[in-house]
Amino acid sequence: MRLKHMSIRFNLEQETDRRAWEHLQCVKTSRNQAVIAAINASFEPVNQSLTDAIRETIRECLQNISALQVSLPEQASAISEEESALLDSLNDLLGD
Repeated sequence: MRLKHMSIRFNLEQETDRRAWEHLQCVKTSRNQAVIAAINASFEPVNQSLTDAIRETIRECLQNISALQVSLPEQASAISEEESALLDSLNDLLGD
């Protein structure tokens, strides 16, 4: 069995460090295993079954909702020649 050792320090004046320290004090099992589990959980992708459950819940919630597309009447756009020239220069600048 190969063991790797690591030392960790908690600055109790820092909120995040203090909260992490307090969490470790409440662990009923091995603190080592708690730290290993937390590290692995932070680097592993989101649990796929949880993602699927969320998608299914959203799908069920939206299933009975009907969406209507409302078309708004077009308003005549009255822009001045100066505004038109400004828009043309923006189009030239942006390459549209």
